Amino acid sequence: MRVTVRRGGEGRLTSLLAAAGFPLDLRCGGKGTCGRCRVLLTAGSWLVNGKAVDIAGEPMAVNACRTTLAGETGAVEVPELSLARGDAKSAVEWSASPLPVRAETVIGIDLGTTTVAAVKIRNGEVVARSGCFNSQNRFGDNVVTRINHAGTAEGVRELQAAAVADINVLLGELGCDGVSRIAVSGNTVMSLLLHGIDPTPIGIMPFTPPQRIFPVCDARELGIECDAGLLTVPAIAGYVGGDLTSGIAEVGLKPGEMLVDIGTNCEIIFRTREKLYSTAAAAGPAFEGAGIECGCRAAPGAIDHWFADGSWSVLGGVDPVGLCGSALIDFLAVMREGGRLNEFGRLEPAAKSFPVAPGLAIHEWEIAQLLKAKAAVFAGIQTLAEHCGEPVGRIWLAGGFARYIDLGHAVRIGMLPECEYTVVGNTSLAGAARLAAAPERLAQLELLIDEPEDIPLNLLPEFEDNFIGALLLP
Repeated sequence: MRVTVRRGGEGRLTSLLAAAGFPLDLRCGGKGTCGRCRVLLTAGSWLVNGKAVDIAGEPMAVNACRTTLAGETGAVEVPELSLARGDAKSAVEWSASPLPVRAETVIGIDLGTTTVAAVKIRNGEVVARSGCFNSQNRFGDNVVTRINHAGTAEGVRELQAAAVADINVLLGELGCDGVSRIAVSGNTVMSLLLHGIDPTPIGIMPFTPPQRIFPVCDARELGIECDAGLLTVPAIAGYVGGDLTSGIAEVGLKPGEMLVDIGTNCEIIFRTREKLYSTAAAAGPAFEGAGIECGCRAAPGAIDHWFADGSWSVLGGVDPVGLCGSALIDFLAVMREGGRLNEFGRLEPAAKSFPVAPGLAIHEWEIAQLLKAKAAVFAGIQTLAEHCGEPVGRIWLAGGFARYIDLGHAVRIGMLPECEYTVVGNTSLAGAARLAAAPERLAQLELLIDEPEDIPLNLLPEFEDNFIGALLLP
């Protein structure tokens, strides 16, 4: 789509396009390393990586985050794949026991790294839902980039302001009249940033969070535009946050059962006969489309499933513009099953890429990135089970991504082990909703966070061996 931008503010192209209603995918935090914000300059005077460029003829492909408008106006072609769009509202579903029936009107919020989801509760029923993408994405698409950005007081303020702004958008959609209480559940970094607390200690060994229990306060103290009290689900460890605290409480793990939340950071809780254990594996954002030229988030135009005959299903009933994570898992499974991929992820017969849809292809080097992501998930699960010395009988899969993947394909490619599965959706949001409805649960949750023993995978030599082995396609 062609967009005309006019000079304003600092003139950074990403800001100008966002102001015009075209927010770009800034997964690397605008450092120019991910290439997800590629656009075509078609007219105007620009500074590209500090070098003056005048576009008078042939369009020029650039990273928008490294480009500044030097003249008064400029023209840009913005590919659909470069936009930060997706179905954030899909993150508001969960499977859990009924909520407490209370006459109050309350709101539960899941403050996720990628999406923010909210529900309004009255008399134990969800009466309204809303969701949006976390606008902190402009500082990077994972908690590590957010931690790095929080290295200054100004960085912390920017990240807090973004979280508060997103919550205010959702509250505006849900309506705050008569709301007596809000509860928020999120990973440790998101919860710290919401309260304006510097999360940088989590970024260095031994990854200890500055706080795991957060103050109860009035929402307006944080800039949240609602006359209500605010509760925050406490965190377990630096990389195992309140979202998993909520998940444990919602699922009620029995011995031999795991709770696995698959995302950029794959968090795992395992209950043995003796106790609870927790860990986290850095799966990376490949299954969210990062590092994959034709990869994208779930949105209209995203291929969500890819089949053995080369056909596909696409969200929104429009022409395909990319593959989201569930389709990328399908691709690996179908291609391996059909003999088109060998165990090392190489195409057979030899080729640099494979066409998956008109104008879309997956390259061998991108397949390597997908294998690393699936290997991290499998190795995290396997290593924790080996460390505890007990087999896994059932895995509860939490998170929005888990609701859409073909479990058989995920097992087939060696991303998940063979066992019984139950998909439970957004248990973080469920926990926030339950806490909002029954605030007396906060004391129980604060006791719960001391039950798991956190096991850093980097301290277990088996993890590297399991990771290397899981890089192969079975």
